[in-house]
Amino acid sequence: MTIQIDDQGWGMPVGGVGIIVLRKETGEVHYDIVPIKNFNLENFKKKKYLDSAKEIVEKGLNILKVGKNEEIEICSGSIHDKSTQWLKDEGYKFTVMKIDGQAQQIGERLFTEYLQRLGVPRPPPIVEETVEEYKAQFFYLMDWVREDLAGRTQFCKTGWKFFIKFFRKKKIKVS
Repeated sequence: MTIQIDDQGWGMPVGGVGIIVLRKETGEVHYDIVPIKNFNLENFKKKKYLDSAKEIVEKGLNILKVGKNEEIEICSGSIHDKSTQWLKDEGYKFTVMKIDGQAQQIGERLFTEYLQRLGVPRPPPIVEETVEEYKAQFFYLMDWVREDLAGRTQFCKTGWKFFIKFFRKKKIKVS
């Protein structure tokens, strides 16, 4: 059996980051979100998102009852730094690589549904993983934030340098 671990939303200005753990052969999925609070200024500096991502991966492997003999493919994104160290420490065999296919498609769909639960109407989906799709989603989300800066700041990755400058210029207080 092969387990794939991927993330969604790292480069998006709104929301946390989705983490999917998928068993390819059976379609079993564990999905959860690294909370947006991990991307506020204080927690982002401390890289709290790394701990949350590792906890989601660990929980997913436990829920799916992943054996140490199963192949694990984990996304090369930096959000998985603590997850890969944990996998190594626990004796799992894994490969760091670009994840695509079913894990990517399901994860992106679940992340889009998460954005809708935050109140984002009809966010453009990521289907083919093209630069154009990511740009369209990013700018759509930024337009959504601009429509109600004070009310939607809570949904933004305010620890990003971009947002520190953006909200300072707009004179919006963020935590």
